[in-house]
Amino acid sequence: MRRPMDARRATACAAALTTLIATLAVPRAQQPPVAPAPKPVVPVSTSTVTANPDAYYGENVTLTAAVEQIYSRSAFAVAQRTVANVSTKKPLGQDILIVAPTLNGPVDPNAYVTVLGELVRFDPAEIARKAKGYTLDLAPDVVAKYTGHPAVVATAVINTAMVDLAKRLPPPMTTEETAYSTMMKKVGPAFAALRTAVTASNAETTTQNAATLKQAFTETEAFWKTKGKADAIGWAHDARTQAESIEKDVAAAKWDAVKATAGTLGQACQTCHTAYRERFDDGTYRIKIGEK
Repeated sequence: MRRPMDARRATACAAALTTLIATLAVPRAQQPPVAPAPKPVVPVSTSTVTANPDAYYGENVTLTAAVEQIYSRSAFAVAQRTVANVSTKKPLGQDILIVAPTLNGPVDPNAYVTVLGELVRFDPAEIARKAKGYTLDLAPDVVAKYTGHPAVVATAVINTAMVDLAKRLPPPMTTEETAYSTMMKKVGPAFAALRTAVTASNAETTTQNAATLKQAFTETEAFWKTKGKADAIGWAHDARTQAESIEKDVAAAKWDAVKATAGTLGQACQTCHTAYRERFDDGTYRIKIGEK
């Protein structure tokens, strides 16, 4: 027969077990929460949605239907058609309002489009919440007609030529933005050349590119001063100071210091880009002045 564990041993084992559990629990507690998976896109027909809209509100849906009515630059209605009534252009059942805040080209009446977006119960206030910065451009009678009925806040409107008419395109650059963009395009090549030269301990090329970067960051700092963005001013100032340090350390043959500074120089650029650069659907960028 096994001897019972004495109280001292039992207490020690319990303490050890508690410590082990706490140790194992700490890494789990410190892990960042897992980001929720994006909602799946649900393929539907307009007739399915209008028959039971409550089942689809809040879902990301995709539907292909004919353009029944164009109400404005950014809103139109679609409906399903059967083979029998395509020639008569009569819809099968109730139509669905499509609100496409970024629509940059016209849809063709009676043509088929594929729409992707979130299905909502139409209400101007709800549209305002879903599409920040967008102004609904519908006549009062159209608003009254669709209020309380299903509508799609579209992120894509693809026509029969497979062109996404809702692709978010950047606005034309101002003269100031063009000058700033030209200046910024010097930074990437100069920084790449600098890193290569630093690795090879090439004093002449390192100094040349450090001077190019110093000038670019000087202009960048001046640009952000006109916008009153203290954080961007600080990042540009730090980058300029680092470029100046590289020049001085190269002259003094302090290559360890040069390599350390070059390794951190790009961080200021990345930080500023994250805060103040916006990517559009065509792959180009614009400055985000008003969001900070």
